Amino acid sequence: MVESRTNESAADIRLAGNHAGQTKRSGHTAGSVTGAERHWWHGFAVHGIFWRRFLDWGVRNLPAILHRPLIWIAAFLFFFVAAPARKSVLRNLRLIRPASWRVMNCLRVLRVFTNFGWSLTDAATYRMSKTRFKYELEGGRFLDQLAAARGGVVLTAHMGNYDLGAALFAEKFHRQIQMVRAPEPDALAAQHVDLALQQSSAGAVKVGYSSDGTSLAFDLLNALRSREIISIQGDRVVGEVARAPVRFFNREILLPNGPFVLSLASETPIYPLFIVRTGYRKYKIIAREPILPFRNAASRDVVIADAMQNWARVLEEVVSCYWPQWFAFTPLS
Repeated sequence: MVESRTNESAADIRLAGNHAGQTKRSGHTAGSVTGAERHWWHGFAVHGIFWRRFLDWGVRNLPAILHRPLIWIAAFLFFFVAAPARKSVLRNLRLIRPASWRVMNCLRVLRVFTNFGWSLTDAATYRMSKTRFKYELEGGRFLDQLAAARGGVVLTAHMGNYDLGAALFAEKFHRQIQMVRAPEPDALAAQHVDLALQQSSAGAVKVGYSSDGTSLAFDLLNALRSREIISIQGDRVVGEVARAPVRFFNREILLPNGPFVLSLASETPIYPLFIVRTGYRKYKIIAREPILPFRNAASRDVVIADAMQNWARVLEEVVSCYWPQWFAFTPLS
């Protein structure tokens, strides 16, 4: 019996490793631009380091009154330059607003890009000047449960300002968070993002990368069993990530199942958590009821499938309300 449970847990971790394997400890991916491959023009690509350094320079040197027009100009520019992201957002908007005209959805893409610009600007402002942001809570009792939890999986989405939210959570509740994320395609941009997150959270948010997915999965499991909090974005599949089907806006899509495998193996809850922008330097932290994919009479696959569908319902509800801040720049599978 003990041997069977041990073998089952090992299988769970290998599955979770497939999810974690989307990232690299070095901050590089198979398609990233590194070292000898790099040319001067790579920094000006959509994901290049030039834009992040320019953003830092603008936040540091330009008056705040200029931020809004510059963000709109940048959104308009990237609407034409970032064609894959534009097409992905358009496809996703057709899920949310199936009866809407294409021209209206194109205008909504501009709104999404603008909100993404505000997200990057606010994160840089907080990191470099520790400017205070106002925020309100929705589902505060669930956030209190997370703060007091003996380990847990924070499941979030590419929405609002998740980096700022992690830093604010670490500051408010004095808890460390280990974040799993895919690095930027450009290696220098990836280093910039990691350093920025470390600075904004005073080191309380650790980014987990690994060239061996199973290795990272064991690290995450050990962190959960040590009563730590890990954070994973669960709204898109990247690369060779383990995935499973769910119903989302009346359509079957694939979402990563790694967070649910980790939760099941460690017997820790999943806490759906989002942070959305509500105004100038104002945010709302949205916490939802924990998802508990614990073992019962049903099989492991059934437990994980039910938990994933619960997450899909929560994600659909939040995306329906805050679609202008859903930064899903890759197509849903």
